[in-house]
Amino acid sequence: MFKTMAAESRDSHAWDMYAAERADIHAFLASLTPAQWNEPSLCEGWRVRDVAVHLLVDEPLEQLGVVRSFARAATFKFSVHRINQWWITRNRERPTPEIVAAFDGPWRPGKISKMLGPLTAIRAVVIHHQDMRRALGIPRVVPEERVRAALDVVLTPRGSTNLGSCQRAAGLRLRADDIDWSWGSGPEVTGPAEAILMAVAGRPAALADLSGEGLPVLAGRVTQPRPAG
Repeated sequence: MFKTMAAESRDSHAWDMYAAERADIHAFLASLTPAQWNEPSLCEGWRVRDVAVHLLVDEPLEQLGVVRSFARAATFKFSVHRINQWWITRNRERPTPEIVAAFDGPWRPGKISKMLGPLTAIRAVVIHHQDMRRALGIPRVVPEERVRAALDVVLTPRGSTNLGSCQRAAGLRLRADDIDWSWGSGPEVTGPAEAILMAVAGRPAALADLSGEGLPVLAGRVTQPRPAG
């Protein structure tokens, strides 16, 4: 099915946002000390280094042709989490200058990003960027357009896949107090848009930034065990 010009324009703009977030990640990674690279991230079992490597899955897989291998690999049982862990284990000791350099310069979507689509890709880079920053105590203000795009996609069935965000948010009203954004109905949870995003993505560290009568319900859901990635 051919896309309309409007749909192609939306996708192009979304890829531009994705590329801008990758550029911000490049600047962030370039500023880290050797010790910070090996600090734990908010993804259980993953260091900051591992999260950064996870975000590089596109280009090397395209070059090595491993996408087809994944499709054939019965050992993965088509599990995204198994594939993620395989990739991390294979690449976790890459030299840090090589990782930083991989985020630099012009970027174009590879096979996996194209398959997932630009909005799901934005979801991944915004959340994982914060997984590293929050763990290291290096906050930032996520550009409104990007955090809004990430929130909107994680609260759709497709964007919630392998993340569980729709299930965590079910029956609650989520309201950002720093941008004009809200979602759902029920007991309210309010706070910064970034904290809402990270909480529905299953990051307990974000709960301290939220409030409202629906917070105990959300907190109970967020603290349930989840796979990394």
